[in-house]
Amino acid sequence: MRALALLACLILGSTPALAADGAAFNPIGYSPDSRYFAFEQYGVQDGSGFPYWDVFVVDLKSNEWVKGSPYRALLESETAKPAAARDQARAAAAPSLKELDITQPAQLIAANPATEAVPERERLTFDRWYESLGARSGEKSQLGVRFELAVEKIPLPRPAKCPEGDGDSFGVRVSLKDLQTNTSRVIHEDKAIPDSRNCPAAYDVAAVVAQTGFPTTDRLVALIGVYARGFEGLNHRFIAVPFTISD
Repeated sequence: MRALALLACLILGSTPALAADGAAFNPIGYSPDSRYFAFEQYGVQDGSGFPYWDVFVVDLKSNEWVKGSPYRALLESETAKPAAARDQARAAAAPSLKELDITQPAQLIAANPATEAVPERERLTFDRWYESLGARSGEKSQLGVRFELAVEKIPLPRPAKCPEGDGDSFGVRVSLKDLQTNTSRVIHEDKAIPDSRNCPAAYDVAAVVAQTGFPTTDRLVALIGVYARGFEGLNHRFIAVPFTISD
């Protein structure tokens, strides 16, 4: 019995180090000209148990947040509901969404959630357009629209707010590979680590989003997962990286 009790203590004692919190995401949509895109991330904070909700509005042409974004809500109560944080953040973002006419629905092209067990988190293969019976790995795209997104962490000076003894922080390089021509190009590479990433230790490719239908300007968005140090481990958040299929 003592051995079982000790084993239980060891298991329970190890749980917080592995827990942390992984945010969920939801694409809100695009402006009709595909210049602006909005998405939200949300969850419950590790350690405190407080629900949070963040709405990001991005200028895809300049690859920057629009003025006022992100719109964040954090309810400092363990009994507060995530829906209340959602309502608060969405209300704050509503004027910006209306001004920029973010009314067009977004389509999830591919997803690689952090809770799904996959061989490699740093790559995601997708077809830009639907093919009959769906995309299948190991088979060629009949429409010639198969691509691969990949992330690679790159060493950069740590942000000033990241303690030296807390491990290294990394920037990210994002590449797009055309699997028809076997050619790759870099669509994003950090020159410095933004303070907003909170000491990132790793990255993954979480999803690919596009405007529903056949937009005149086909700006896709890669949602890149950021693993940043939190109270109980590495928390998972998202950044948006815009790209087009053609150069």
